[in-house]
Amino acid sequence: MKKLWPHIILIPLLLTIPIVSSPDFDGTLSVFRVSPFQREFIRFVLIIIFFYLNLLIFLPKFYSKKKYSAFVVCVVISFIIMVFLPYYLTSENLLNSQQTSPMPMPQHEMFPPNGSMPPPPMDGQQPFQNFGHRNDGSYYQMIFSSLLPFLFSFLSSLFIYRNNEKKELERSKAKAELLNLKYQLQPHFLFNILNSIYSLALLKSDDAPNGILKLSNVMRYVVQESSKDFVELSKEIEYLKDYIALQLVRTDSSLDFTYTEIGETKDLKIAPFILVNFIENAFKYGFNAAENSKISVKVIVQEDILSFTVFNNVVNHHITDENSLKVGLKNTIEHLNQVYADKHTLTITNNVLTYEVDLKINLT
Repeated sequence: MKKLWPHIILIPLLLTIPIVSSPDFDGTLSVFRVSPFQREFIRFVLIIIFFYLNLLIFLPKFYSKKKYSAFVVCVVISFIIMVFLPYYLTSENLLNSQQTSPMPMPQHEMFPPNGSMPPPPMDGQQPFQNFGHRNDGSYYQMIFSSLLPFLFSFLSSLFIYRNNEKKELERSKAKAELLNLKYQLQPHFLFNILNSIYSLALLKSDDAPNGILKLSNVMRYVVQESSKDFVELSKEIEYLKDYIALQLVRTDSSLDFTYTEIGETKDLKIAPFILVNFIENAFKYGFNAAENSKISVKVIVQEDILSFTVFNNVVNHHITDENSLKVGLKNTIEHLNQVYADKHTLTITNNVLTYEVDLKINLT
């Protein structure tokens, strides 16, 4: 419906152009009784009709499917209609046709008793001499006066169609790239989650049952929500909490961890799996049982703005899957650029000893 409003507003505005530009316009609707204006107005209406027919039917149905013969026929027929129809619909032409139409010939004069043909016209004119004659000018003048506005309508509709086609291709390409990023992200997270549960099993931890439950929640979320373009922010935050819980099982008291959540998620939505990689990196680089480790996660929602901050001390310098983490971060940044191109700011501060991510997203 939003796409229709510009056209609903534009068409009446366009129809006022021939009215206000007519030399016969005196501020009243009496101009509609003037035959030259009637012809120009009908022609203008036909130009608009052809514009939408070409844009919505001829180009997508014939031109884009390489049915060029049918396309040319439709365009030519439209042009012929636009040239001649205004002249045959005006009141002046109808009046002239009524005034000049001959009176019915009596039957006895049409068919003389002796069977001979009726006599030729007395004024010396040959039959059919005035056929096709018009007071409005020659057919060539009619054609050339209609050619320029018709070409303008044709070329403008073609330009808009090609432009829309290009935008649709770009959207399809972006969607395909985004889908590809998702398929790269999902296995990456699943492998790390499975590593977490494997660590629980090795430790024979009492937290293993709870960890398995969290893992179940995480995997259910991945399976059910990963195919969606957007999910509820509240669900994404719950997913982050379950993921953090799985990571905390692998840590000990040497880790100083804080989680802060402020604000209401309301009916806000967010692209799935766009935040978790930053938390994963924080636990990979920010926890080392031999050192004082610190990790903090802040989620703040103010109106429609999500502020997401992750901070950690860099205490682990020996990462076995560092390349995997770099790929995950690269994909996340590309994901952000695809979905929130002009609606996010990402600041990453890395000064060797600490690492901080500050992400702000406009979720409208």
